Amino acid sequence: MPDALPPAPTVVDGRVSIVRLHGQACFGCRAVNKNLRSAGHVVIRGTNRVWPIVTCGCSSGEAAA
Repeated sequence: MPDALPPAPTVVDGRVSIVRLHGQACFGCRAVNKNLRSAGHVVIRGTNRVWPIVTCGCSSGEAAA
Protein backbone atom coordinates (compact mmCIF):
# COMPACT_ATOMS: atom_id res chain seq x y z
CA MET A 1 0.00 0.00 0.00
CA PRO A 2 1.50 3.36 -0.99
CA ASP A 3 2.11 5.90 1.75
CA ALA A 4 1.60 8.94 -0.49
CA LEU A 5 -1.44 11.13 0.08
CA PRO A 6 -3.62 12.04 -2.90
CA PRO A 7 -2.91 15.50 -4.30
CA ALA A 8 -4.84 18.33 -2.68
CA PRO A 9 -7.65 19.81 -4.76
CA THR A 10 -6.93 22.98 -6.71
CA VAL A 11 -8.68 26.03 -5.24
CA VAL A 12 -10.49 28.15 -7.83
CA ASP A 13 -11.88 31.67 -7.47
CA GLY A 14 -15.04 33.07 -8.92
CA ARG A 15 -18.02 31.51 -10.58
CA VAL A 16 -17.64 28.12 -12.27
CA SER A 17 -20.27 26.52 -14.47
CA ILE A 18 -22.09 23.63 -12.82
CA VAL A 19 -21.57 21.68 -16.06
CA ARG A 20 -17.80 21.93 -15.58
CA LEU A 21 -18.11 20.96 -11.90
CA HIS A 22 -20.16 17.88 -12.77
CA GLY A 23 -17.54 16.66 -15.26
CA GLN A 24 -19.75 17.12 -18.30
CA ALA A 25 -17.46 19.70 -19.94
CA CYS A 26 -13.71 20.30 -20.08
CA PHE A 27 -12.73 22.42 -17.10
CA GLY A 28 -10.25 24.40 -19.22
CA CYS A 29 -11.96 25.14 -22.54
CA ARG A 30 -15.56 24.04 -21.75
CA ALA A 31 -15.65 21.56 -24.66
CA VAL A 32 -18.41 18.98 -24.43
CA ASN A 33 -17.93 17.14 -27.73
CA LYS A 34 -14.36 15.90 -27.18
CA ASN A 35 -13.01 12.86 -25.35
CA LEU A 36 -12.83 13.87 -21.70
CA ARG A 37 -10.62 12.33 -19.01
CA SER A 38 -10.15 12.86 -15.32
CA ALA A 39 -8.15 15.98 -14.44
CA GLY A 40 -8.18 15.97 -10.65
CA HIS A 41 -10.33 17.86 -8.19
CA VAL A 42 -11.19 21.47 -7.41
CA VAL A 43 -12.68 23.38 -4.50
CA ILE A 44 -14.40 26.74 -4.97
CA ARG A 45 -12.80 29.26 -2.61
CA GLY A 46 -14.98 29.73 0.46
CA THR A 47 -16.62 26.28 0.24
CA ASN A 48 -15.63 22.80 1.32
CA ARG A 49 -17.24 20.75 -1.48
CA VAL A 50 -14.67 18.86 -3.58
CA TRP A 51 -15.58 18.50 -7.26
CA PRO A 52 -13.98 15.96 -9.66
CA ILE A 53 -13.18 17.66 -12.96
CA VAL A 54 -12.33 16.50 -16.49
CA THR A 55 -10.22 17.79 -19.37
CA CYS A 56 -10.02 17.21 -23.11
CA GLY A 57 -6.25 17.70 -22.96
CA CYS A 58 -6.21 21.40 -23.79
CA SER A 59 -3.40 23.36 -22.19
CA SER A 60 -5.75 25.35 -19.94
CA GLY A 61 -7.45 22.16 -18.75
CA GLU A 62 -4.13 20.60 -17.80
CA ALA A 63 -3.17 23.70 -15.84
CA ALA A 64 -6.42 23.63 -13.91
CA ALA A 65 -5.87 20.14 -12.61
